[in-house]
Amino acid sequence: MKEEVRRLFFALWPDADQRQGLATAARAVRENDTGRPVPEENLHVTLAFLGSVAKDRVTRVEAAAATISADTFELHLDRAGCWRRTGILWLGASSTPPALERLVSCLWSALEPCGFWPDHRDFRPHVTIARRCKKARAGAFEPVAWSVRDFALLESFSGHRGASYKVIGRWPLA
Repeated sequence: MKEEVRRLFFALWPDADQRQGLATAARAVRENDTGRPVPEENLHVTLAFLGSVAKDRVTRVEAAAATISADTFELHLDRAGCWRRTGILWLGASSTPPALERLVSCLWSALEPCGFWPDHRDFRPHVTIARRCKKARAGAFEPVAWSVRDFALLESFSGHRGASYKVIGRWPLA
């Protein structure tokens, strides 16, 4: 019998106003690109990608998230770029707020007893706004100021129209 799994990740998940600001910036940046836009409802910053998680481990992951004590912060998305190798067009921050770095570090520390370890690449907070981009030049946009007050655990579903996400839980920052 195949074990039931859920595809999970932790993220900064914008509220409606923040999502509108991200969508406006994304449209401006994508203006000259032929890539596949990420749907507005999917815009987020991934904090920790867990991948396929056995259904019986989800409660442990949620309990680990509940132990996080981190500060609120402002995330200023003021630059855009394209990773040529992957064809990802993104919005990012010129500098990562120390509180965001601490949140990610605390999150991975809490997840290690659950059997998850951080990626060895440096954490680069970004919002993916398009995939399969052919051009490396991003359009100009008005920077987005995001007041981050919580983080979320999401489940990813793959379908014929691409990915969709469901928020499983949210945890406030101090």
